[in-house]
Amino acid sequence: MRRRTLLRSAAATSTIGGTALVASGNRDGQETTDAQDTTTGEQTEEGETTTAGGGEFTIATDAWENGGTIPTQYTCEGENVSPPFTVSNPPEGTEAFALVMDDPDAPNPPFVHWLLWNLPADAREIPESVPTSETIDALGGAVQGANGTGELGYIGPCPPEGDPRHTYLFSLYALEAPLDLEPGAEYPAVVEAVMRNALDRARYVGQYARSGETTTE
Repeated sequence: MRRRTLLRSAAATSTIGGTALVASGNRDGQETTDAQDTTTGEQTEEGETTTAGGGEFTIATDAWENGGTIPTQYTCEGENVSPPFTVSNPPEGTEAFALVMDDPDAPNPPFVHWLLWNLPADAREIPESVPTSETIDALGGAVQGANGTGELGYIGPCPPEGDPRHTYLFSLYALEAPLDLEPGAEYPAVVEAVMRNALDRARYVGQYARSGETTTE
């Protein structure tokens, strides 16, 4: 089987998976950034996308529509637990998955909300409320890294009060090999490891604007 490569320009990107952060001036008086996608997905040498199930590689949730508002229970104004996801049609050759959640609209982007890697290749569900522990036995020993607060695991959306809606990117990477990283690894190390092993990326998007007084990003 011919080796597939994830087309990317890592040197020109500030967020994982070929998402370049481009200054967009002021939005309601605040300088923000826009996420500009610079990847085209997994390709064979003939330029065709190949997945094990013959369909598009996707990550999805029933908790909100893609691009819609993230329910409060998954934010700092609610239970602050991770949302559930399903995985479909990973590419052939997938040996593991890595999931990254970040906020490109944060004042110092990207603010990292979740780093989870070495999900088993046969995983098709990520349950709600993944524990904030180093490894997750229920997910085949998947490993978690440090979020933007320095803590392990998931931390929900919590943009500054008065900010416009922030965009949150849930990026799932199909990997050709598990990542050799210790629990608690930080974003730059995870980015580098994922870039070396990524076959393809699936993405789900949510938005959120805070109404309360608690703030992270």
